[in-house]
Amino acid sequence: MLNIAITAGGTSEDIDGIRKLTNVSTGLLGWHCLEAVLDYFHADNRSDFHLFYIFTGTAFRKELNKEQLPFVDFVPVTDAESVYKAVDELTKKVPVDYFIHSMAISDFTFAYAVSTDELAKEICGLQKDGTAVRDVLENPASRYDVSEKISSEDDIIMGLKRTKKVIPLIKQNNPNTFLVGFKLLKEVSEEELVDVANQLAGKNQCDMVFANELAHLSENGHSGVLLKSGKAIARPVGKKQIAEAIVTEMMKL
Repeated sequence: MLNIAITAGGTSEDIDGIRKLTNVSTGLLGWHCLEAVLDYFHADNRSDFHLFYIFTGTAFRKELNKEQLPFVDFVPVTDAESVYKAVDELTKKVPVDYFIHSMAISDFTFAYAVSTDELAKEICGLQKDGTAVRDVLENPASRYDVSEKISSEDDIIMGLKRTKKVIPLIKQNNPNTFLVGFKLLKEVSEEELVDVANQLAGKNQCDMVFANELAHLSENGHSGVLLKSGKAIARPVGKKQIAEAIVTEMMKL
């Protein structure tokens, strides 16, 4: 039995009860990867596989038919922390053979919001104590309570804190997983894009990386370069074609 995991969509980090931090990911590429995996196995009438689809609420989804449904477990997530927990639990419990990590996970999550005037008063009261100033910037006493709606009467400053990285978990929990990572950059040359993608691969032991540039992001015109062992092995155009190229190369093993 082959176990395959796919993450899709963009995470959403709560600011207060009605506001969120999110990103531009639609999850469409992840869905195309799911369809490509199903097509790959069903083309040979194979049933020796199972899919775990980890997705956010805003991620694109379609209805699967009754023949496809038994092969897929849907795992809903919301913010970066919930993704971390879901991936950690899955990769510790299930020997995942292939992992396509296409989700756009926020690098930062909300820490606090505070009135600019109130924060200035706090900092002014500290005089020249640098350590105390840092403490205030990380956890101001005048911050809004997490249960209240942030007032629109004042200018505010928001503090963000880093989220835990998900991609290192995959190989840490199961070194034998074939890992496909993704790298999206903005306004860079292909040389720089490939260099950064290869750094991602080296740091997280990715077996393949699909690297793309924000300006080339669209359903039919979406393009990028698929890298394996530091070298370009495919340059598919269109999300569906990208997904098919990833799955085809991945399943050659």
